[in-house]
Amino acid sequence: MNCMYFEEEKPIIEIRDFSLYMNNREVLKSINLNLYNNESVLIYGERNSGKSALLRSFVHLNEELFSNVYGKGDIKYRGKDVREQDKRYLRSNITYTEPQYLQNLNYISLKELLKVSLGITPQNLSYEHISLLKKLDLMDKFIDLKSLKYYNDLSNWSSADKLSLLLFVSLAQNPKVFMFDSILDHIDDVLLKKIKDVILDINQNRILIFATRNLFRYLDICNRIIVLKEGKIVFDSIPKEFIINFKQNNFKNL
Repeated sequence: MNCMYFEEEKPIIEIRDFSLYMNNREVLKSINLNLYNNESVLIYGERNSGKSALLRSFVHLNEELFSNVYGKGDIKYRGKDVREQDKRYLRSNITYTEPQYLQNLNYISLKELLKVSLGITPQNLSYEHISLLKKLDLMDKFIDLKSLKYYNDLSNWSSADKLSLLLFVSLAQNPKVFMFDSILDHIDDVLLKKIKDVILDINQNRILIFATRNLFRYLDICNRIIVLKEGKIVFDSIPKEFIINFKQNNFKNL
């Protein structure tokens, strides 16, 4: 099935006959996909179905993480091939966040993270930054600058606070496309509710993409579901259609 609800609009991301190979193995197979403004998309599939590889292809990350990577077909952002666009430009417009980033925070200080990602220091946060930190329950880390030395060491932070910090950095960059790759799968329901509220606040003139193996946590904030199996898109429609197929047991082998 293909979503046909946005035919009057131009897609923000357009994928045509895209196949991806890693170490001579075909990871993605002839993907055709359009992503439009104001969509909240859930990409569901089991381990090794190709979810992460697909999202990383938007911003040239596969080449940095794996050897012998190449693709066939086209991926365009705003009508231009991503291979012809500067990586820094792409990654400022399309943010990608995944669980490994939480581990990486143990090796960087808060000041370094803010400087590299946003070009700011904890002392010169804007009103918008402060508002976002409050929504993510992180403002207490910045109020008392005397204790910032402790908070500056991110290895001292809880996993929940590090996740909120990653989301803060991602949201504060104000990109056109947010990609959350399994990053919200293992948090408690209270934190998930807070993060969903923040995400819904910024879901204007953007694309939100959630890649997951835990789809039912996201159905309430997504208006489109894409199912990947063995590198192929096997379903693409609205949540209602997915639920109907699920109840009819059409996805028993997924």
